Amino acid sequence: METIEVTLARELGMNPALEPLAAAFGPLLISRDLRRQAAPGWRGTPPELEPEAFSSGRPLLPEGGFQRPDADLCSALKDLVPLLRASLPGLDRELAALEDAVALGSLTPEVLWAAAFGRDASVAGIAPELLSFVAAETVRPFLERQAEDLAALISGLPWQGNVCPLCGGAPHMSVLRKPEGNEAFITAHGGKRFLRCSCCATEWAHKRVSCPSCGCEEPDELVVLRDPERPFERADCCTRCKGFLLCLDSAELVAVPHPDAAALVMAPLEARAIARKFRPLAGHIWSGLMA
Repeated sequence: METIEVTLARELGMNPALEPLAAAFGPLLISRDLRRQAAPGWRGTPPELEPEAFSSGRPLLPEGGFQRPDADLCSALKDLVPLLRASLPGLDRELAALEDAVALGSLTPEVLWAAAFGRDASVAGIAPELLSFVAAETVRPFLERQAEDLAALISGLPWQGNVCPLCGGAPHMSVLRKPEGNEAFITAHGGKRFLRCSCCATEWAHKRVSCPSCGCEEPDELVVLRDPERPFERADCCTRCKGFLLCLDSAELVAVPHPDAAALVMAPLEARAIARKFRPLAGHIWSGLMA
């Protein structure tokens, strides 16, 4: 699989129109990946897997079950905000106020963690939407790193749910990957479908022809949006529940893009789906611009 940098450089060479999006969000994706690599993983005893509950659709972690790295959160935010100010200059004043809140101690790890998960959290002078956005981007590398450590606990176990088997997060894209042997969910000229968690980046297998939101499998109600010149990218849309999910078909690709970079490159396709009144099952960091 390519790095985020390689995928974005290649795509920009073929489509310079992506430059504004790549300039704004490419550095954030690269930074997130580096921060994930440097983040502490799961500390102490891992959570206990309850096989019966898991097989009935209960994720490994309860809601809010990730470990909160209090000692690292505020320093991570301090490192992230300058990058956000450079990438998103239109938010410079608000981000400066957020930096001040950290310095004054009004933006605590507890508030940051709550905002990242959409719970009630507020800081004077900072819009709730901005606080939630920045908090989620601050926290996410820690979640991804902990998820990597916990993945072995559920590896190979059957999971039929439409949410992440590790944390219960909704998917925000899917990837078709080249099969290894005679696996289920495979068609003659495709790959196995994996959904990717919008919260911790865990991936899990799911039926190829099925809406991950409502389970619809009726061909007449499942719509595919794509650019004929890029057949390996599409938006899988459901007219029954009006949900959609971006999909990268990497099964026949020689150079496999990084999923996060591939999703950014598919932002125009995401905008098309939203314009047709479909809604993403979960958003990406740029999705607010598409509404």
